[in-house]
Amino acid sequence: MHRVLAKGDYRVKISADQLCISAGCGAILDNLFMCVTEPGDAVLIPAPYYPAFDNDLRVRNGAVAVPVCGDDAVSLPTPTQLDEAVEKCRAEGVAVKAILLTNPSNPLGVIYGEDSLMDAIIWGLANDMHVVVDEVYASSVFGTHAVDDLSGDRVNPFVSTAKTRLHVVYGLSKDFCASGYRVGVLRTRNEGVLRAMDNVAYFCTLPGPMQHAVADMLEDERWVDEFLAENANNLRAQHGALTAALADAGIPVVNAVAGMFAWIDLSGWMRESTWEEENRLWTLAFERAKIVMTPGRDCRHGTPGCFRLCFATVTMEALTTAVGRLKEMLAEH
Repeated sequence: MHRVLAKGDYRVKISADQLCISAGCGAILDNLFMCVTEPGDAVLIPAPYYPAFDNDLRVRNGAVAVPVCGDDAVSLPTPTQLDEAVEKCRAEGVAVKAILLTNPSNPLGVIYGEDSLMDAIIWGLANDMHVVVDEVYASSVFGTHAVDDLSGDRVNPFVSTAKTRLHVVYGLSKDFCASGYRVGVLRTRNEGVLRAMDNVAYFCTLPGPMQHAVADMLEDERWVDEFLAENANNLRAQHGALTAALADAGIPVVNAVAGMFAWIDLSGWMRESTWEEENRLWTLAFERAKIVMTPGRDCRHGTPGCFRLCFATVTMEALTTAVGRLKEMLAEH
């Protein structure tokens, strides 16, 4: 495939007429996919992914989420793997209209490197698909390394382009700890999508007083920088406490650098590699250890045994206690 974009700095100026604001990223995604898909159309999503995407696509628009796994849990699918997913959909009579990327990743907490991210974006655009990039954790970065740093490539995870089929989604819920305020924004150069979004946004608009308050907040650049820095420090400390406890317990975990989730691998404690056995472990963790985890199956992971943990909503003491309970449970069962 001809590489239409060179490596480098892809930052562009953003004007107000390229933005659409709605009541949260969920509303943005719901309305966006209503604009670019028909009922029954497929949307490719690199797996594992945020479990609610299935509902976001299906509940009103009838679009179908199709998970596509890479070479391992922390790798984006290659163009060849994406081609194979498209061919499988076509064989079933399903049209593929879009690819949905999340960077940084939920549930993995990794930042994808420039090469793999650009390959996925360029693949989607070259195949006349809409490419949606969810960057809701863009400023919740507490580490320094991306997945393919070892290749020597310079990491530039948050890219944009003049293409009218590339859409970027952002919100205040994660980076600004403001999930209840429901502030989401779409950035696109597609004038047709903008007109349609402006029309349907009436039904999920952000109140004027809230827009004014958010504008005042974001214009205080010093406060924003200080808040994001403090939030990153807190995430780093929480993540450090969790990973230290997991290491002491001998539980493998993905080296996250962003977001608020840890992806742990409990497959070594499974009696057999089945989704039923994964569910057994989840049930034991919930009922015996009183720990709530998200099963890998819900994240459309390719193999049983992995779970998502959130480390940002409890104290460090609670994190170490939870891992201690998990260690005891695994030893017993």
